[in-house]
Amino acid sequence: MTTQSFHRGLRDLKISSWTAAGSYGTAYDVLGAREMTVSWTVTTDQLEGDDSVLDRYTKVIAVSLRLAQAAVDLNVLDLLMGGTLVSNASYEDFVIGETDEVPYVAIAGRIVGSGGSSDLHIFVPKCKLSGNLEYQAQLNQYLIPAAEFQGVDEGGENRMMRVRKFTALTGLEIPLRTTTGFS
Repeated sequence: MTTQSFHRGLRDLKISSWTAAGSYGTAYDVLGAREMTVSWTVTTDQLEGDDSVLDRYTKVIAVSLRLAQAAVDLNVLDLLMGGTLVSNASYEDFVIGETDEVPYVAIAGRIVGSGGSSDLHIFVPKCKLSGNLEYQAQLNQYLIPAAEFQGVDEGGENRMMRVRKFTALTGLEIPLRTTTGFS
């Protein structure tokens, strides 16, 4: 039996490299997660005849995401863009060139239920940057990095996207946990 609950905010966001169906790199915690907007991309058609619609076809073909975070994190940029990240005592340096390949990544988000009694976890196991990655700096505003992604079916048990509703507060992992609680 499904219990109704309401979820608010974005408590946690993690990104990892995607290596194969069901196989991911170490999950990286995104500092200051601000937005995880998910939308399903569909293809549709309709059959018309006798001055009416006789049939409607709709199929989910991909999932789209928009993420925003509160910090400029070069580790996140490196995961998303596939360039080269070098660190030393004085600075971090991220460089990307035209021969660098944008990799597939896995993205997971955690939304806490109102009253703190449940969690909703959203997992897109295989996605890639599909729109602009933006750093917008402007007067009297914080810099908020944002990016758009498109997820595809990874072919494994997680498929294109998984939404898991836990009955208690649960730590976010990639892949998603199968039991409640924190490790």
